[in-house]
Amino acid sequence: MQDVLASNLARPATLTRFGAAPQEVRALIAEEEDRSTAAPDVHEPGVSSRTHTALLPFLDAARTVGWTLTDDRGRVFVPVALPLNPGGRDFCLVARVAPLVERTRVHDLAFSVPGTGMTRDSLGNPRPAPGGALAVQARLNATTDPKLRDTVGADNADLVLIGRWGSLTAPTSRPDGVRWGSQSPLVIDGQTGTLTVQLAYPDEDTATEAQFGQRFLALWRTP
Repeated sequence: MQDVLASNLARPATLTRFGAAPQEVRALIAEEEDRSTAAPDVHEPGVSSRTHTALLPFLDAARTVGWTLTDDRGRVFVPVALPLNPGGRDFCLVARVAPLVERTRVHDLAFSVPGTGMTRDSLGNPRPAPGGALAVQARLNATTDPKLRDTVGADNADLVLIGRWGSLTAPTSRPDGVRWGSQSPLVIDGQTGTLTVQLAYPDEDTATEAQFGQRFLALWRTP
């Protein structure tokens, strides 16, 4: 297996795990899908049967789900089952992976954040440093679940959103500077409104959160 990974059959790839630095690896990714099975939809993270097969070097970062693999053609794959360690010999990993296609809508948000420290005005008087705008991305999905609406105190005019920080290819945790109650302008279906980040909404499965970004609840209101 190691000879295969060192040969021209394998190609350069980048393995990225949530919260860790990317690792340059060599990987062999099978081109043919097993069409008798299907991977989960990207908005329904889970475990399924084989689609593509990736042969990887034995890396701690790849032993569980929660990573992406980008090949030298720019294709991004995610694991859809726990990687296998053949024979328990720790010399390679065999992973069932599926292509990750950015099919969800990504919103660009801008939160106002306070300044840090002090500055001086034109007369030399100390003043708090001015704040600024923090640009972040998030994926937002509307929900009508009455329990979630009650949780965030929504009224009939409010839209309740389940959000995940970052894009599918670059999921993140809650950005530094964004707090519960932070607000950002947001246009939905041509209507201008204000998004208010309300509460954390953590996944039960930590691998889901690691692979798809931290989840939160938000309210959207029009003027």
